[in-house]
Amino acid sequence: MCNFEHSIDEIAAVLVDRGVASKRNLVGCLPSEIEAIENDVGLPLPDAYREFLARMGREMGDFYRGTDMTYRWLPGMTQAARELVQEDESDIELPADAIAFAMHQGYQFMFIRASEGGDPPVYYYMEMSGEFIRKADHLTEFLFRDAHDNW
Repeated sequence: MCNFEHSIDEIAAVLVDRGVASKRNLVGCLPSEIEAIENDVGLPLPDAYREFLARMGREMGDFYRGTDMTYRWLPGMTQAARELVQEDESDIELPADAIAFAMHQGYQFMFIRASEGGDPPVYYYMEMSGEFIRKADHLTEFLFRDAHDNW
């Protein structure tokens, strides 16, 4: 297990402490499901994201309710994100090593890049914005902040 600024277990504890989730409804993906996601995107998943999926990738209580972020929605998400960016009238392209991990209402998504380390930065895109916005320097930082501050 890698050492990240904020561990996935620490993020889970914040969700439970704040009443966003219970220990029962934080359910991780099976190793075969994580492998299926990796096969779907065609890239190795960064360590922090693998740990997130293993800890709460199938169910995460009310965390990100209304946003597609669990295993049920992940197959095909990166391709859908790629298509959304291609429809943009600007000259941007989703990086080849992008891994979309959350999509909201089909017009905005967040992604990480496989090439940017074990705990990569998080980027955000909204339809027709013509840009990718860096939301956090690390996935675990992003998840911790949202678990702690937005609930």
